[in-house]
Amino acid sequence: MKLLYTILTTTLFSLAVFANPNTTTQSSPKKFIILGDSLTEGYGVAQSAAFPALLQKKVEQDKLNWKIISSGSSGSTSASGLQRIKWIAKSKPDMVLVLLGSNDGLRGLKPEETEKNLNDTVEWAKQNNIEVSLGQLHVPPNYGKDYEKKFSAVYAKVAAKNKIQLAPFLLDKVAGQKDLNLADGIHPNEKGHQIVADNLYPFVKKLISK
Repeated sequence: MKLLYTILTTTLFSLAVFANPNTTTQSSPKKFIILGDSLTEGYGVAQSAAFPALLQKKVEQDKLNWKIISSGSSGSTSASGLQRIKWIAKSKPDMVLVLLGSNDGLRGLKPEETEKNLNDTVEWAKQNNIEVSLGQLHVPPNYGKDYEKKFSAVYAKVAAKNKIQLAPFLLDKVAGQKDLNLADGIHPNEKGHQIVADNLYPFVKKLISK
């Protein structure tokens, strides 16, 4: 009898929860996807040590019901942005941070091309009701002052045109620091990724806490 009573009680409670949409339950976390290249992917370090995973730890510590999802692909340029965000849209993200362009700069592509590609990506996201923001990426100083200036200006221009939030420079305090990068001098090591996460989190937290 005791067993039967337990089964009936559990069943009735389950039916009540199902029937009453106001019953308190833990909702699924919202999705914050970072669309990027090898910097986002965490080239050369474990995924758990890359900045998207470190951002997730901060989110959990602050008890925010969000999931930070890394969508980094090594070698990607801004030209891949439009097709990739169309693919990402299938997973119904709540927010997307676009972090593309570093490979454009390293390959010396025209800033105008990068600007067009980023605009296309952001505009498509907005047209499809995806909340999108943009991260800043720069080129090393050895590419020349003129190119460096034109390339860096692309991000502010795209953000202003589309009226979206612009994140701080991704590699602030990390770029050019030998002890914070891998031997290639381009990709952050574990210490570098920690600084990236620390720098980026206030921006991310502000977005997801609205």
